Amino acid sequence: MTLSPASGATDVWPWIEPDDRVVCERSWSALLSAGALRRGDTAWGALALARGVGAPPGHRIPWASWALRLCGRVSSLAAAGDVAVAIAAAAAGGVEGAPDALARGALAARLLARHADEARARRWLLDLAELAEASWRRNPVVAGAGPDAAAGRADAAASREVVALWTAIALVAGDDLAPARRFAEAVAEPLALLDGLVRLWLDPAAPDLAAPTLTPLLALWLRGADLAPPLLRALSGERASPVRRREIHGLLATRPYRAALAARMRGTLASAREAAASSPRSRPTERGLAEAQRELVDALGERLRFFEGLMSFRDLLDAGAALGPSRPQGDRAPREDASADLQAAVAFLVEAAPWSESWEVQRFGVLGSRERPIGHWFVRATILKALIEIGEVGRDVRADAAALLDEIPAGELRYFGAFRDLPPDADDLSIMLELVAETGAARDRAETWVEVMLTNVGEDGVVPTWFYRGPAGPTTPGAAWAGDDCAAVRLNLLAGLLSFDAERFARLIDANVRRVLDGASEGGIEGACFYDASYTDLAFLRFARLYRERAGEARWATEVAAVEAATLSRMLGAQRLDGGFGTPLRTAACLEGAAMTSSPDPLMVERGLRYLGEHQLVDGSWPAEPLYRVPMKHGREGHHHGRALTTALCARGFAAAWSRRRRGGERRA
Repeated sequence: MTLSPASGATDVWPWIEPDDRVVCERSWSALLSAGALRRGDTAWGALALARGVGAPPGHRIPWASWALRLCGRVSSLAAAGDVAVAIAAAAAGGVEGAPDALARGALAARLLARHADEARARRWLLDLAELAEASWRRNPVVAGAGPDAAAGRADAAASREVVALWTAIALVAGDDLAPARRFAEAVAEPLALLDGLVRLWLDPAAPDLAAPTLTPLLALWLRGADLAPPLLRALSGERASPVRRREIHGLLATRPYRAALAARMRGTLASAREAAASSPRSRPTERGLAEAQRELVDALGERLRFFEGLMSFRDLLDAGAALGPSRPQGDRAPREDASADLQAAVAFLVEAAPWSESWEVQRFGVLGSRERPIGHWFVRATILKALIEIGEVGRDVRADAAALLDEIPAGELRYFGAFRDLPPDADDLSIMLELVAETGAARDRAETWVEVMLTNVGEDGVVPTWFYRGPAGPTTPGAAWAGDDCAAVRLNLLAGLLSFDAERFARLIDANVRRVLDGASEGGIEGACFYDASYTDLAFLRFARLYRERAGEARWATEVAAVEAATLSRMLGAQRLDGGFGTPLRTAACLEGAAMTSSPDPLMVERGLRYLGEHQLVDGSWPAEPLYRVPMKHGREGHHHGRALTTALCARGFAAAWSRRRRGGERRA
């Protein structure tokens, strides 16, 4: 290990010389002049060469530098520059502007063919095409702790690059490629693990934690049943702040993580050493290559000892800090954090009422209409229902809901109020029926809205999305609207009917449950028009809970329970490395679903709560996310979203999961 005074960076990798970049750039220019390269390759080629010699200093695996050194070991100095450029191109995956792996491999093969048999160079390319280049997934789904937690094996990472390097040297030396490939495959994993250590500890520009990226190093630790839960917890939420990075570094420096890494590294280095020892040595070039293999393995072992010392020292520092105050000033315990997060969200919602920011204001009219309607009843009702479910919010939310119900005229429940071009619909009816059930207010008026719905029920008992007819005739002079059979809206309506009067609407409920079940499959609930899959899944779970509790001798109970179990499995199996499920709104939906299970995974809930809490804005809200489809200006379509609307649904899911976590195994009522 060396320290560069000029850059202040540790040169982790061996076999790097200061003039390597100059040599490679000189070879690139010569190849360009000879027509072996195109001028269009210059931009990405410069970046590939810089990375190929370890830039920033000591941070990247120096594939091109190693090609220069290895060519010297097999007495192919005349080919060294061309081979270095070829390997830099082959290892340029992820470089901006670079062509795909196949095109870069073909370029490398053409350059190698200048110094080797052309047929062997083509065979080298075909063998290389079978291998995947290093590509680590950013924020992948992680199933949990244990061997299956992180899909993909660390020993496959970077195998294409390392195989390209060692077999290219054997190719230009005229040696057999098979022994070189065996060694390359054996040394690929320790190289990938050490590369992960460099990125984790020495490279401040590496995006691994912030992304977060499932590097082979993290994958190794996530396969440990005892190591995965603390690491998954630490990686949840944001990871860019110095505070969180110190937390992650402090965890990974502890003895269990060091021991797991050391055991794996020593095992893989032993395999690489065996492969090097079995390499042929009958020819001078073979002896030079075998000796280089042995030296590389020894150098990697030395680097491992450096990082073991670094991590041990960091662990000692944290142990010393632990002798001081138990928690830094202002650093609350996780449960205090969750309570504060929820209180802030509720405060935002209470203070922002009546949430005009989240109303749908159509200043350009609706599909060319002259009127400029405003839709706010549905938005306000959704937020009020969420606040009622959250519980004590320091305000009489039921009184607010009763006042909202009193605003809506008898028989005229429409999304845009008095705007008659849009007919009444099942979605508005569903949320209002839930508020009536919660408050006991406006039941007589609700009956007039229900009467409109009953006028539109089909012969099969199925309720459409849009109510084009009323007791007195047509409800709208306008044209028909799309999405008249939306599964998500139907699930919302079922929840409203079950809440309002499950016994009275038993036959109607049966017919519409059957319609939903007919559209259920392994992939989800089909037929949702206005909402996305995560909302539709949660709508099914909310319906299923009410169906189980209120439908009496439920006709479809067995099938509903099966779809409910499949929906929960699909939703809760989608948690990502950052603890979320894609976005805050989707995460809240999955957490609310988890709160309905008999025994939710505590780690999953904790990670989800941490993700939600750390994506919350400082005023207690969450950024607005698309919720349901609406017409946009000039005939386009889009999605309605509002900050208060998103915050209400995020807070509802947060409250359900946090309440369940505090109570342990008891389900939330």
